[in-house]
Amino acid sequence: MRCDIVIPVWNQLDLTKDCINSISKNTADIDYRIIVVDNASDDETKRYLESLKPVLGQKILLVRNENNLGFVKAANQGLRLSDAPYVCLLNNDAITIPGWLGEMIRVAEASPAIGLVNPSSNTMGQKPGKGASIEEYALSIKKEPGAWEEIGSAIGFCMLIKRDLIKKVGVFDEIYGMGNFEDTDYSRRAIKEGYLCVRAASSYVYHREGTSFGRDKVFDENFERNRQIYEFRWGKRKWMAYVIPSFDDSMVKLLERDIMPEARKGLWIWCFSDKRIDLPRHSNIIQNVFTKNFYLKTLWKILTRKKRFSEIFVTNEGFANVLKRLSFIHKAKVFSY
Repeated sequence: MRCDIVIPVWNQLDLTKDCINSISKNTADIDYRIIVVDNASDDETKRYLESLKPVLGQKILLVRNENNLGFVKAANQGLRLSDAPYVCLLNNDAITIPGWLGEMIRVAEASPAIGLVNPSSNTMGQKPGKGASIEEYALSIKKEPGAWEEIGSAIGFCMLIKRDLIKKVGVFDEIYGMGNFEDTDYSRRAIKEGYLCVRAASSYVYHREGTSFGRDKVFDENFERNRQIYEFRWGKRKWMAYVIPSFDDSMVKLLERDIMPEARKGLWIWCFSDKRIDLPRHSNIIQNVFTKNFYLKTLWKILTRKKRFSEIFVTNEGFANVLKRLSFIHKAKVFSY
């Protein structure tokens, strides 16, 4: 299967070298082409990128912008130049592991509903322990080929996109300028069209987080601007809680019916129970099991969370009343479930 790998680059020579070298080393199982969009990098980075053409030949397409157009426009340039069935948007501060892309494509082909695929990564919560190499860690968490988990939204550091999805929803919205929230917005658009965002459990890409954008006043202002745009379109991030002790099968089915649509909207769902429930696997569904002192521990968790719940659904009427009386602390609306 053919795939174009789009890499926007603005300086960061050493990181860019590591990224492209890792692709050349670890992508032997896929027919790929690298599309580098050079966003007016300095002369040293420019010379390096031009030196790749005689080495990689047809494996690379280099585009040069004389002005820095920002991450989003550069990414869109690459997406529009691609004609492959799959496009992988990749940050130049990422390092790939053997089989990374082939496994992502394997997952994408598992279902026509899958539109966006992330690999496992430290950015996705899979972080190597102290002293462990990236390769060793990636091997230690590897699952069966084709294993995947649904996620609330895909992250643009390494995002595989199906051509069918691009045809249906287009490219990133350039209103997000230099970047931030464009990938989350794109995920919401994809989900609205019936596609799934997933994580390929057996693919791994390490992301040197925080190097693509320098944190300064301009970054913070741009982040806040883009957050407001995103929330105007899709609403603020919300956390919801379900408190379900001593449940039965009918309650589990009711819970499954209610929480998956909410998770796909980007809401975070926390489930509190005194036994483990076989819930749908989704990154936004978090299960808390307290086999002892259930109500006390649940109450403490609800009252002390920094990110407060907006709504709490409770099956026990007595505990619901307690939470209602304490709503001046946790600020959530409480409903009997």
